[in-house]
Amino acid sequence: MESTTTADDTRVRAASIARAMADPKRLCVLEQLAAGERSVSDLSRDVGCQVPNMSQHLSVLRTAGLVISRRKGNSVFYRLADDRVLDAYRLLQMVAG
Repeated sequence: MESTTTADDTRVRAASIARAMADPKRLCVLEQLAAGERSVSDLSRDVGCQVPNMSQHLSVLRTAGLVISRRKGNSVFYRLADDRVLDAYRLLQMVAG
């Protein structure tokens, strides 16, 4: 019984990650974060998205466990939570071909 619950939990987590990655702007954010930690304002400028919209995209990515944040003064910085996030994105790119 426990292995079924674990498998179900894994599917739910995978679906959550897939939903978070199902937006072109969020994929662009992941591309930017592949180079290292960035502030919300820098991401907003480089991705071409207003700061409130960027914050919403980052919230989705954070909830899915794809990025982590830290605050320094008035600025919030984000980075990839795990190098495998970038591997997953690259796999999606290859499948999309």
